[in-house]
Amino acid sequence: MASTKKMDLTKGVIPLQLVQFMTPLAITFITQMLFHAADVIVVGRFARNAEHAVASIGCSGPVVSLLMTIFLGMGAGVSAIVAQNMGAKNYKNVSRAVHSSLALGLVCGVFILTVGFLFDRMAFQLLKVPESIMEDSLAYFRIVLLGIPAVVVYAFGCCVLRSVGKPNLPMVILSISGVVNVVLNIILVTLFDLEILGVAYATVTAQLLSLVLIIGALYRSHGAYRFYFGKLFRIDFSILGKVCYNGFPAGLQNGCFAISNLLVAHANNEFGPGAIAATSFIGFAAGGLINSIANAQHQTTITFTGQNLGANQKERILKGLFWSMTYAMLLGSVLGGLAWLTLDLWLPWCVKNPSEELLAFARTRATLQLMPGFLFMMLDVLSGTLRGLGYSVLPTTISMVGICCFRVFWVFCLFPLFNKEYWILILNFPLSYLITSTILGIALFIVLKKLLKSPPVKEDLPGKN
Repeated sequence: MASTKKMDLTKGVIPLQLVQFMTPLAITFITQMLFHAADVIVVGRFARNAEHAVASIGCSGPVVSLLMTIFLGMGAGVSAIVAQNMGAKNYKNVSRAVHSSLALGLVCGVFILTVGFLFDRMAFQLLKVPESIMEDSLAYFRIVLLGIPAVVVYAFGCCVLRSVGKPNLPMVILSISGVVNVVLNIILVTLFDLEILGVAYATVTAQLLSLVLIIGALYRSHGAYRFYFGKLFRIDFSILGKVCYNGFPAGLQNGCFAISNLLVAHANNEFGPGAIAATSFIGFAAGGLINSIANAQHQTTITFTGQNLGANQKERILKGLFWSMTYAMLLGSVLGGLAWLTLDLWLPWCVKNPSEELLAFARTRATLQLMPGFLFMMLDVLSGTLRGLGYSVLPTTISMVGICCFRVFWVFCLFPLFNKEYWILILNFPLSYLITSTILGIALFIVLKKLLKSPPVKEDLPGKN
């Protein structure tokens, strides 16, 4: 298994450290993306009606995202509190945060599962999912729901390991689970002819395996972040309050993103299964790569900033921000450009005999959503730095206005003015990223200016507003 050596981000060569920390995170998130991409690609290659099957899976994405992102966003709170207390060497609070966070994750997962089963059909009807794929979409969604408690607890466990400087373990665990998922996908779809149900069963199995492995890794760990089953529900409500204070704004922000994306999906679904399938492929096969690296940068900046804030290394925070922004611009531009240039090569490989309608929708998505991928990466770096500094409410407020409110205004006001052209609908993505990144940059400049003039932070590291 991966090395157990922890990374101390409060000293060392910053650009090299960021790459070393971010790389396993990126591989982890890419593998996680492949969990879902494998579902789409396997049915796209082997299902009898490929576009129908892909569209059925794609319809579940916005609903699952809405149910999960609020609570998965709480992981930002876990990362910030554990990283800050590790930097301050307050190991008692680290242990309390670990067990309180995992208990919270279990409760959240069960809540999501319950809500999903109660309101699934209503949600799909509100999204105007075509009747031709409604039942298949619901069947896939209901099976995937069973693995959600495992996903949330696993995600919180990963946040703990990353925040103490051990990003390699989540990478190894998810890589193992990812291989299991892909193998089961192929077996259940090609040999047992289960198609959509097969990929759903494979996904849940891999998610449960991830949970077992992450709990096992924490249980076998040494030090303050070791997991003890007997302490799972010995919740420290003071620590939990700080986790929620730092994490809930991020979860609320993600939830607002999900709601605004539901509105976009509602408009997108009116263009038919071809547009839904194109969204699935761009989101999983290419956009997922950009999103995965953006998430890795977000987690890296939270941990790097949090540890250096705890150690009162203000100059390192500034240098880390510079290098993180540089990486975001370079990686986003290169990956987005390559995905756009090679679209006509990889898309026909992912789905057999793609229709011209599907290809046309995919090209529009790729041009307006993948090419400006660097904007999305820069946004995550800026918001991650603010959260590492303890300012969780600020990036949430800015993102809610710059992305969520803007998208609602776009879908309901501007989109109809242009005769509901598809490219007008998708144009909301790069514009919302540009607006939000600009405002976040201004806010961070003000916060950093204040930080440089402030005295050293206190050991208990209370969250700021």
